[in-house]
Amino acid sequence: MTSMTFEEVRNCLKQRFPLIMVDRVLELESGKRIKAVKNVTGNEIQFLGHFPERAVMPGTLIIEAIGQCASILFSLTTQTELKAGEFLVLAAVNEMRFLTPVFPGQTMILEISIVKMLPDMALVEGVVTVDAAVVTKGKLSFARKVI
Repeated sequence: MTSMTFEEVRNCLKQRFPLIMVDRVLELESGKRIKAVKNVTGNEIQFLGHFPERAVMPGTLIIEAIGQCASILFSLTTQTELKAGEFLVLAAVNEMRFLTPVFPGQTMILEISIVKMLPDMALVEGVVTVDAAVVTKGKLSFARKVI
């Protein structure tokens, strides 16, 4: 099992401020699963408009956090064998459920597992918890693309 600091996470991702949605990796099993942390803070830019009177973490950014965890997992999984210019890009969001809102001051624990890995696609399942309660769960599909 591997853990990663924020600096290591940032070096793994293509995203930059303000869209880095993973603060730290707690556990990583190449080709299998990843467990990571996203600390939700009140000074994040999305809370200027979502919503000014009662800040709520947007569901799209929770999905982005799941996707970034998957990207880190894929980048450290030898089965992906990505060539220069190739990426596994988000292709579909499946069965995503938002069970409880996430607010500033809370810590999301993201657990993502690879369900299926084929040469041109991957399917992951993600579960996000806050204080051991499931707040979001669902599946994301990724497709190999040249960008």
